[in-house]
Amino acid sequence: MRIEFVEIAGFRGFRERTRFELPAGFAVLTGHNGAGKSTVLDAIDFALTGSINKFTVRNARGGGLEDHIWWIGGGQAKEHFVSIGFITDDGKRFTVTRTRRGLVDQGPTGVDLLCGGAGGRVSAETLMKTTLIRDESIVRLSVDQSEQARFEAVREAIGGLVGPDFSERTQEILDAAVSARDEQKRRLDNVQAELGRALSSLTEARSAAEKSPDVAEAMKTLEDMKLSLPSEGGNDALRQIVAERRQRVAELERLISRSFDLKSVLDRVRSSAWDEELKAMDRELAAAEERASLAEAGLEAAARALEAERESDTFASHLAALIDHGAHLGLQDGHCPLCDAVRSNDAFEAALAAARTKLAGRDESLAQATVAMQEAERAFQAERTQVDGLRIDIMGAQQQQADALKRLQDITTLFETFQFKADPAQPELAQIALLDEQEEIARIERALFILEASGAADRVATWQNRVNGLRGSLDAESTKHADAERAVSKAREIQTAAKTVANQISAEQFDTVMPLLQELYRRLRPHSEWREIESDFGGKVRGTLNFTVGNGHNVQFLFSSGQRRAAGLAFLLSIHLSRRWCQWQTLLLDDPVQHIDDYRALNLIEVLSAIRRTGRQVVVAVENRALADVLCHKLRSTITQPGRRFDLTMSTSGSGSIAEISDIVPMPREILRPAQAS
Repeated sequence: MRIEFVEIAGFRGFRERTRFELPAGFAVLTGHNGAGKSTVLDAIDFALTGSINKFTVRNARGGGLEDHIWWIGGGQAKEHFVSIGFITDDGKRFTVTRTRRGLVDQGPTGVDLLCGGAGGRVSAETLMKTTLIRDESIVRLSVDQSEQARFEAVREAIGGLVGPDFSERTQEILDAAVSARDEQKRRLDNVQAELGRALSSLTEARSAAEKSPDVAEAMKTLEDMKLSLPSEGGNDALRQIVAERRQRVAELERLISRSFDLKSVLDRVRSSAWDEELKAMDRELAAAEERASLAEAGLEAAARALEAERESDTFASHLAALIDHGAHLGLQDGHCPLCDAVRSNDAFEAALAAARTKLAGRDESLAQATVAMQEAERAFQAERTQVDGLRIDIMGAQQQQADALKRLQDITTLFETFQFKADPAQPELAQIALLDEQEEIARIERALFILEASGAADRVATWQNRVNGLRGSLDAESTKHADAERAVSKAREIQTAAKTVANQISAEQFDTVMPLLQELYRRLRPHSEWREIESDFGGKVRGTLNFTVGNGHNVQFLFSSGQRRAAGLAFLLSIHLSRRWCQWQTLLLDDPVQHIDDYRALNLIEVLSAIRRTGRQVVVAVENRALADVLCHKLRSTITQPGRRFDLTMSTSGSGSIAEISDIVPMPREILRPAQAS
């Protein structure tokens, strides 16, 4: 990408519209002082940056830079603008135009297009600083810079290669953190000063109160009871404290009354007689349980006997039926009808009578077994009833004891809630402690009466309230200040890390600049003896770049003014040629040989010729016409990338103008041909 034209009107020394058609190869601007050579380059700077960066002082008596950018000579300029046309290698064009109202047209992407997509990381100022080399700033921006400034110049030149630099953002974060810390420190100091004044006023109020004997005694009373004046409300708040204490005493009186009611029960359930009574009941329960067990065993035996009798009664019923059947049948041929035994009639009748007699006794045995069963059951139920009664009595006694202890614990908990240090099991002592508290309330009321009469309490309370509030504010502000200090420390750590990483990357990428610097230094030959220049980086956080020759000699203090300019040209040209991030292939030089001798001027022309042969567009402004002739001869002009010379002059109205335009004819490719044999 190259500059296609520069068109200016009403800008600095040019009143009328003037257009410079710049060829793709090179352009040489020449003319006497004030003809407008530098103004053409200033127009490029102003169009892209909105300012002219060669001026270090922007405001002065008689008007600043803003007052001298546009035409201020004789007559009125019809137009006020600068317009720069750019053309890419594939023929695409865009224009950057700036007027008094600001930027008018910057093309599709402006500086971003010039930087090949790195516009988000490279500013227009950096772009121009690495494109335009001015005579007045050659030394100032190179050898005479500080070590840190040289490092920043290289870092900006290779910034598109190393990626985004967050140091500015981290510096903004650090500045914001420091500003917040300082503001917080001012607030903290203000609170401390206000607290000091409030403490002084509080001391004065207390001193005034202590001068009155009654007031001093009242305040001493409050201090003895460890009761300070309330911070809010004064005497009204103190009366509220008295009311709250009276309510507390009333509640304690009710609890102590309950303790007296409970005391007789506690004395009984905690006595040895109560324990002996419980033990006797336990022994009686054990004996009753043993008797119940024996009665239960007797009941089970009677039940078994009754069951046996019932089974025997069933057998007897069957036997009676059989005897009745046998009697009905009678003897059968002298044989018993039941057992077929031989029997006589008398023997048979005797046997039947004996069987009936035996069966008659079975009914009486069953009745006796039934009566025995009933008596055993009544005995067991009686013993069981006694056991249940004893158990109920024991549980009732235990519950009575537990209830008494629970009531005692409830009163103890309420005592603790009211912070009343007394034992409810000893209500007499609790009553004495309550009387002491009632006496304290009476003393507080007397002190309150005295303080109300004097009004000192309200004054002390007011300042005490102020002091307490300021102490709270002081604690809060101190916490915020500590947080702000930690934020500053964290911001410093972040900034240090960001700068360290960026500088380390820049140091590694400097390998792309150093070979160019050394080669350009050798070609420009600033010094006849020191023909090599060395450089080194230093500092992790604040990067530095040092130039030395020989055995570590400092170029800044060793070389003469002209030699420093030649070395500075080598440095600035190496930075320009190292911009891999930039698509703009134009080198601008504003009278770079004004303060160097002819020998080094010729060396510079040879260097520019070499740069031109790489295909880069070169625009150079020189005052000396002979030097302009040499430049037009040495810089390469081709058919596709020709050169052009602009001779500038000043019109009678004082406006710059183009006196003559000369196209540099390319040298024919076959102007020198080897002789051919005939």
